[in-house]
Amino acid sequence: MQFTQALRRRAKLKLAVTGPPGSGKTMSALRLATGLVGPKGRIAVIDTENRSASLYSDRFKFDVLDIEPPFESERFVEAINAAVAAGYDCLIIDSASHFWKGVLEFKSALDSRGGNSFTNWNQAGKKYDAGLGSILQSDIHLVACLRSKVEYVLEQDMKGKQVPRKVGLAPVFRDEGEYEFTIVFDIAHDHTAQVSKDRTGIFTDRIFQVTEDIGRQVGAWLEGGAMPAQAPEPKASEPKAE
Repeated sequence: MQFTQALRRRAKLKLAVTGPPGSGKTMSALRLATGLVGPKGRIAVIDTENRSASLYSDRFKFDVLDIEPPFESERFVEAINAAVAAGYDCLIIDSASHFWKGVLEFKSALDSRGGNSFTNWNQAGKKYDAGLGSILQSDIHLVACLRSKVEYVLEQDMKGKQVPRKVGLAPVFRDEGEYEFTIVFDIAHDHTAQVSKDRTGIFTDRIFQVTEDIGRQVGAWLEGGAMPAQAPEPKASEPKAE
């Protein structure tokens, strides 16, 4: 048993991109991955979104594996292992929310057969832990797209009337599971992003769009080198689809 010097370049990026439908998660993930791996890098995509990633095949170079329901956690683990074995530089899971959905469906199936709910959650939790462990420990840069839902609370306005107020976006994933990642980009409907977790310190208090240059900045941070000069951020009105 021997300790060695810690080096960032030995670490593999684990990044989550969260956002509601139409915010541009798929496009953002592909742009980031393209900048991260460079022109000679290889990108793989696990597509659970009815082959939607392939709509961008004219703009980005990547290989795809389509996964259809049922979204069993073992299938995600197998796909991640296949991407690592094939030597890809970056893997995108679009959407990792379907991995969590598969865990919930497994739990519901157990409940329908009866038994103790706590015991059923224990079995479902093992599937979640195995899948999340594969995501976080795999020897590959990984970008996980997570669907978000809008949450509202009722508040009293100036006239004493109860009105709904949007309080934020909650990823469709296990509670606080997204904070297991190195970086979490939260993308809004206008395609702008902010960070809710950032171990790099690069993006704190910034509002930006996720572009190839963002990927290059993260790549430079991983290598422990100087940060590249930041290009002007794209305008928030730039059209973008998911």
